[in-house]
Amino acid sequence: MRSKLDNFLGKDRKLRSWPAKRSNQRIVVEYLSTNFTEGVEYTEAEINEIIKENHTFNDHCFLRRELVENRLLGRTGDGSRYWKLPLPADENHAEQ
Repeated sequence: MRSKLDNFLGKDRKLRSWPAKRSNQRIVVEYLSTNFTEGVEYTEAEINEIIKENHTFNDHCFLRRELVENRLLGRTGDGSRYWKLPLPADENHAEQ
């Protein structure tokens, strides 16, 4: 069975498009957040590289902001360090 997430991924499982519906956007950023490890601090350059490796529409800055705004990544005030925030148990939609 095809999931909502599959509508936005290519055969390589990379994000190929940004959904119009907010509920689907959440599913997509949760999926993207699975490429980061809790307990690890990342530089902005490392975050950008991981995002670039996992999407095909060439807008890593937008996706990084979405990850932060959706509270999937935390960051320092100056943006020099990032880390993965845990998903609340009742909000794990990436598998749908």
